[in-house]
Amino acid sequence: MRTAGVLSIRRLKPWLMSRSLRMRRTICGVYMVLIAVLSLVPSWLFPPSLANVPGMDKWVHVAMYGVLGMLLRWTVGTRSGLARWWLPAAGAGYGLLMEFLQLWLCAGTRSFSWEDALANLAGVTVAWLWMDNILAKSGI
Repeated sequence: MRTAGVLSIRRLKPWLMSRSLRMRRTICGVYMVLIAVLSLVPSWLFPPSLANVPGMDKWVHVAMYGVLGMLLRWTVGTRSGLARWWLPAAGAGYGLLMEFLQLWLCAGTRSFSWEDALANLAGVTVAWLWMDNILAKSGI
């Protein structure tokens, strides 16, 4: 008997890998722009209830950069070699860049945080490895 997870991965694989490299890069790029916008707009635009939940900010960082990690892994596709390993580092570097941009461009409304940078790194890394595992099990 097959499990639901295996069935959904088998259905997802053809769709994921049938997308052109250009489309994958475009989707990934658009998502990176979305992260930049969400990272650099004034913090007062977000609901105050999120700020009152302990640790919520870090989970938001992990989730946002987790999606980025999955998209970056999807963008690599079946290629192996250097791109497969420098892209997660580039995703983590992008998270660090966003933190520095908050320091330089958003004085008073946003601030640099090493904890946020580590949450970004965790999100990219864990999601990249998870997506790599799923794609490897699917023969990609």
